[in-house]
Amino acid sequence: MLRKTLNASRLHEEVKRRLQRRQEVVEDGVKIVVPRPQAQEPDRTGCNWTMRHFGNAAGFESTIAGVLAQVQAEYNLAADADAMEAGKSEQPPRADDPFGGTRAPASANPFGDSAPKPETNPFGGDAPAKAGDPFGAFGASDEQGDKKETPGKRPANPFGD
Repeated sequence: MLRKTLNASRLHEEVKRRLQRRQEVVEDGVKIVVPRPQAQEPDRTGCNWTMRHFGNAAGFESTIAGVLAQVQAEYNLAADADAMEAGKSEQPPRADDPFGGTRAPASANPFGDSAPKPETNPFGGDAPAKAGDPFGAFGASDEQGDKKETPGKRPANPFGD
């Protein structure tokens, strides 16, 4: 018997429609989750697709197998699978890139150079930051090691000890 061809979405809908119309499924009020068809090499009957991992299918395995056998006898998966067999289709996108584009190497920073500049003071002001003092030149020592206070700023100890 010659099979009709359907794309993956239509095959999915056909199996789902037939399953949801079965008497035993309707009586129990169960909604069986139907997976998308997967392309395969044509089997001995000539069917080039299969479905695996139906959801909410406990107790309905024989019903699912019967419907699947009927639909597989009537339909084949359309051009997508044929093109893959002939090698005419593009390679599918890599699994690590869900958008199908090219990825920049991990070493490239898309936001530009983010390395801190050591000569700048992160708290503002003109004075360059010292390595051990995150607050700039406040409370800096002069050449003799004596602490000097910057005019107009608070003393290091507000209690005056």
